[in-house]
Parts: sequence; C-alpha cells; structure tokens
Amino acid sequence: MSKKKLMIIGVVALVLIATIAVAVPVFAASSNATPSPTQLTQKNKAGALLRLLLVQDQTKAFTYVAQAEAAGKITADQATAIDNFWTEYHTQFTKAVVLRRLLKAQNESNVKAFLDKAVANGKITQDQENNVISIWEVLHSPNSTAATTTTTTTSTTTH
Repeated sequence: MSKKKLMIIGVVALVLIATIAVAVPVFAASSNATPSPTQLTQKNKAGALLRLLLVQDQTKAFTYVAQAEAAGKITADQATAIDNFWTEYHTQFTKAVVLRRLLKAQNESNVKAFLDKAVANGKITQDQENNVISIWEVLHSPNSTAATTTTTTTSTTTH
C-alpha cells in the first residue's frame, strides 16, 4: 500500500477513536441515572420480597413494611398487599428454602439430626423425614442412577 493510503486509514482510525472517547461519556451522562438503592423498583422488588419472606417474626416483617410505607417507598395499598402476601406464602416459602438447604447439605448425620428435631417438635411427620432422607441419599450417592434403581426396586418389593 502506498503511504497516502496508510495515512488516510490512520487518520480515519484516529478520528473514530476520538469520537468514541467523547461519545461514551456523553451518552452515559444523558442516560437515566441508576435509582437510589432506597427506591423500590421492578428490578429490586423481587429480592426485597424474598428477603421479607425469610423473616420469621410476623410483627418484625410488618414493621419493615410499615417503615417502607412511612419512608414513601411504597403506598398504603402496596403495604397491605405485601402484608397479605407475607401471611399467605411465608410458611410455604420457608419450608422450600429449608428443604433446599437440607438437600444441598453434605453431611447426612447433620441432616438426620435436624429432621429428628423437627419430628420431635411436631413440625414434620416421620414419613416426611424418611422421604427427605431418601431423596438426600439419592442426590448424594456416587451413582445417582443406581440409587434410583435400588430405591424403585425396594419400594416395589415392599408393596
């Protein structure tokens, strides 16, 4: 290539780089600013509800909702809807989270101890404990398909 062509390509590349260097900050400044973490937006609404569902004490959960309403983050109608949602789904959500954590646990004796305590407190039945333990054993066996086959064979022979 000739010197002239190389010079033109170099100048064009330099102009493009300079344009991008100026345009990026201008576009970033003109875009909407990120919302304050104190604002309840569609993006952080789900996370806020999940954290609220994990709160064990009803009065504490309702206090958080009242504080959000007083701070202007939510309306009175939203506060009522959140209180009703917490009341309806808290127990189910908590059970699902606990079960997921139990199934991820690596130590079977700890899982059994936790479940034994829940049975003793009347929170679950012995059958439920046995089901969770059998699921845990299937998930944590070295060969999951063999454990599934064994469990299926055992359950068909006992019936």
